[in-house]
Amino acid sequence: MKVGIIVYPGSNCDRDTLMYFSNAHYIWHKNDKLLKDIDLLVLPGGFAFGDRYYTNATGEYVISPGKMALESPVTQIIKKAYEDKIPILGICNGFQILTKMNLLPGELTLNIDKKFTCKRVKCELTEKYSKENKKENLYLQVANSYGNYQVTSDELSELKKNNQIFLTYNDENYNNGSQEQIAGVCDKEHLIFGMMPHPERTSDKAIKNMIKSILEYTKENLNYQKIFEKKISELMESEHISYKSTRKYLKKLYTEGKHVVQGPGENAGIIDIGGDYCLALRIESHNHPVFIDPYQGAATGVGGILRDIFTMGARPIAILDFLRFGMDENSERLLKSTINGISDYGNCFGVANIGGDLYKSQMYNKNPLVNVGCIGIVKKENIVYGNALEENSYFIYVGSKTGSDGMNGACMASNEFTSDIDIESMKSNIQKGDPFLEKLLLEACNEITEKKIVEGMQDMGAGGLLCSSLELVQRGREKTKQNLGCTLFVDKIPTKYVMDPCDRIISESQERMLLVVKKEYVGDVFAVFEKWDLEYSVVGNVDNTGTYKITNKDKKVLYEEFMYKFGTIIEEWPENRLKDDYPVIVKANNKKLWEQYDTTIGCRTIKGPQQEKGFAILDIYEINKHILITWGSSVEECLKYVNLINNKELNDYNYKNAEPKAIVNCLNFGNPVDTMGDFSDIIDNITKDCIHYNIPIIGGNVSLYNATDTISIKPTPILLMVSILS
Repeated sequence: MKVGIIVYPGSNCDRDTLMYFSNAHYIWHKNDKLLKDIDLLVLPGGFAFGDRYYTNATGEYVISPGKMALESPVTQIIKKAYEDKIPILGICNGFQILTKMNLLPGELTLNIDKKFTCKRVKCELTEKYSKENKKENLYLQVANSYGNYQVTSDELSELKKNNQIFLTYNDENYNNGSQEQIAGVCDKEHLIFGMMPHPERTSDKAIKNMIKSILEYTKENLNYQKIFEKKISELMESEHISYKSTRKYLKKLYTEGKHVVQGPGENAGIIDIGGDYCLALRIESHNHPVFIDPYQGAATGVGGILRDIFTMGARPIAILDFLRFGMDENSERLLKSTINGISDYGNCFGVANIGGDLYKSQMYNKNPLVNVGCIGIVKKENIVYGNALEENSYFIYVGSKTGSDGMNGACMASNEFTSDIDIESMKSNIQKGDPFLEKLLLEACNEITEKKIVEGMQDMGAGGLLCSSLELVQRGREKTKQNLGCTLFVDKIPTKYVMDPCDRIISESQERMLLVVKKEYVGDVFAVFEKWDLEYSVVGNVDNTGTYKITNKDKKVLYEEFMYKFGTIIEEWPENRLKDDYPVIVKANNKKLWEQYDTTIGCRTIKGPQQEKGFAILDIYEINKHILITWGSSVEECLKYVNLINNKELNDYNYKNAEPKAIVNCLNFGNPVDTMGDFSDIIDNITKDCIHYNIPIIGGNVSLYNATDTISIKPTPILLMVSILS
């Protein structure tokens, strides 16, 4: 194996390390590019810069092990090795440097005896890296002052969950204070290793065997195409993205109407309300995330639905939330935090929360439901669709930097919970929201829409950049009948820190949009983003190859697949039905809770949650009309207040007529193995009523796997209807 050994000015273990590896060479710390191919990169022990941080070697300094090394040009080589999947080993001070770079978790602090210790210590190598495939005892030399390894409780849980602790101290005569006697850890991908003991100072071959096994594994399995194929397949086959279990039923829904501009299949449904204006409607669920992290789960649920609306060129004017929570103490905690998340995000963004409801039942103790609806207004001429239509158009990324938050969120939402769920370990699957940034995105995207300089637009929700770019091209192929494809430039994606190329593509970080822009308008789009202080980057282009391609900055193809292979996935289930013996469901008085929401911003709320009765009325002053918003678990329930108005039985409001125009639905069900018969029945009932009353369904959402330990919730459909008042 070919080994590169980084040498800093204060390194004093570099010669020992060079002798330890048979085919090795030095890399001076001022180099920023690899001059030779390597199979392994080693950061040896020693004192890098004497553990000092300074401006000039002869000047003043502070003691901060590893910090000075971060500013050396060779850091670029370390980052490049990480991106290229070249294994990295940090020994002693090299371990410290890797933690400072955030390539490994935790920190190395002063030993508990506050002394430098050089000693032969008994250690234990985990079975995963032992040649014998069992725990192996070995004796290694330690020589350090800052060898006391510490991590947070969350980090420790992650280390254990992912088998990242590969070496521990197992010597009754040695304790430097390291948490749980940890002597060596690796990253989640098992490619970056840090250890305090010095393997080069022993004749024991266990560590060298471990390194060889890592290299063999890397060469055999870490082929980028295979990595992308595996992760992309997991995402695209998830229920949350594919709708593989429900698609055939949803096709039955009644979606027709002369006033329907856009039905199901886009980011939001759109209806014509006259006067050259339209309404955009959408409803979404954020059920699984709320049980894991109620505040962020609820906040990002609001953020996601708002982006669905302004992605279509519309301005959000109202949101509503529909809450289903349990009756135990934990459910009260979840509810309180959920309300805070919804109110903090919506209030900061500046959109009126005009209604919704809250029901409680023991059935929802471990499967709370949070559905959020949104209404937007748009000039008909300004509607934007989620499509890429022309070859040579650019993909422009705008918004928050990409991070690891929300990773695999779509897969998480496609599985039921178990009673022994590790909540803390799953919080990394939950996105983090920033409503202020979302507001900037809204204004910038609306301005670009007004200028008519965008070809298509998609928010980066489930599946991240992968799904947003795919959807844009797939819709374009369908509309144009051209053999469109695209190329993504993975190194152009703005990131919060060094990230694996595949993770950059599938991350579900919030407040990010992907725009399709013709070459002649790119400068104009950039100018709008700069006006709103938004970060942006050209991350790809549309071509006529019929392939979906991901490349790096060296133009190396990391992944390539024909577009036609991203087809429809179907999964068949028996049409079983749940027994009708659910726990009691109680409607709660939510008026007090809704006081946390700004219900009147925008000056459109004629009737909102501050008044009694479960409906809302908004002023569409652009065309001098009012709209009625109603909701319920069925079409009949949505029609309750429509009928009261038409029968002149709602005396508080002076309207002659309410004409239903459209419905969006959110269908919350348990495990499909025992609820698809119920799902089919409810679709049939909705379809029958919509045809009877001539009210089209223009969009919706399905949330399955709302179940814990194979016990499913009662089917919980939530319908949101808009009517025109006269």
